[in-house]
Amino acid sequence: MTDATPVPAPAPGLFARAVGIISAPTETFKAVVANPKPAGMLFLVATVMALAIALPQFTESGRQAALDMQVQQTERFTGRQIDDAQYARMQTMGKYTPYISIVSMFIILPISALIFTAIYWVIFNAILGGMASFKQVLAVNTHAMVIGGLGTALGSPIQYMKGTASQVGPFNLGALVPMMDERSFIASFLGSISVFTLWGIAVTAIGLGVLYKRNSRNIAMAFFLVFALAVAGWAWFMSSR
Repeated sequence: MTDATPVPAPAPGLFARAVGIISAPTETFKAVVANPKPAGMLFLVATVMALAIALPQFTESGRQAALDMQVQQTERFTGRQIDDAQYARMQTMGKYTPYISIVSMFIILPISALIFTAIYWVIFNAILGGMASFKQVLAVNTHAMVIGGLGTALGSPIQYMKGTASQVGPFNLGALVPMMDERSFIASFLGSISVFTLWGIAVTAIGLGVLYKRNSRNIAMAFFLVFALAVAGWAWFMSSR
């Protein structure tokens, strides 16, 4: 009697993959690499992040927190205080900020995904001799974005309740040095690093390790180094303002 041909396990669905990236990234990435589907995950992450950022801004306290953040960032970046006329214009634009946030997320996130995917593809394919398709790299990249989406979904309500807002979110390492001036290099450096960003980098390294059959730990260490240098440069610039 002929043995029955084993039936391959069905590919996990969109939400199963999203949960798997958080709970079991290695096994999930094996399924993602075998059957890359980047579009659905990119749309899911963009939707979650857009709603998490925009919904609090439909309230008065949420709009005020977003306005305060914008004023603070503008003043630190330019080194000049916002005058009353500029503040009034920013306050008027605040009425449209929730809608702008939603639309921009569906523009910025896909562009960011394509840029980073191209960088990874060049490094691992063109330079290191890998054979993965661009779609596979894009799928790994978009699925790793789940971690960033989770951080935004959890952080936005906390910021809303506290009446504050920041680009990095509340889960940053600046909490380790509450006694330091936030304009100092160390405070700026740690305050620019989110726990979810570090987690996302590690998950991306796992995905690329699975895809290219390389040591994920080595990839992660290289990514962490580049990220730390970039953040250090930004912290130096902001602390010198």
